[in-house]
Amino acid sequence: MKYTLKSLTIPMAAVMLSACAATPSVTQPVIVSTNTPSATQQANEAAVRAVMQRYQQAMRTADVDGIASVLHPDVVTTFQDRLTAKGKAQVLQNYQGTFSAMDFGTIDYVIDDIVVDDQLAMVATIHPVGSYVTNKKDGSRHLDHNRELFILKHSQGDWLIYRYMYNQTPEQAR
Repeated sequence: MKYTLKSLTIPMAAVMLSACAATPSVTQPVIVSTNTPSATQQANEAAVRAVMQRYQQAMRTADVDGIASVLHPDVVTTFQDRLTAKGKAQVLQNYQGTFSAMDFGTIDYVIDDIVVDDQLAMVATIHPVGSYVTNKKDGSRHLDHNRELFILKHSQGDWLIYRYMYNQTPEQAR
């Protein structure tokens, strides 16, 4: 059976919701595909991974232009403890505020799961144990236990971040 992003959407949503509600000792279901990806799928996955690397580098260096280069014009972000931001301009204002307050120079993103279709990709990331952010005002360091979900859209030949949300859950840090 061939799995596509469309056919996996509901099972993936169920897995993600159960992961959010489950305790760390509960075994999580795993979706396994034995299909060999096509050359196009492999190229799309490589392109999505490259976008994620560019995003990580822009976060580490507080590069708002770098962030802008990987965002879809209709991007929507849902940050923990913040209102939903819609559209590239509003989202970039949030990043500017974040970068003025915090230094993300040492964070690391680990891709925990990736599913790529022709037009959409889902990337789940974590920040592993030992990732810190630094408060620029007082110099204090804080453990960064983010779990993140990115949806990328293939638009005019480029993969761009279309939807993004995160939360911090120390119990899930690895």
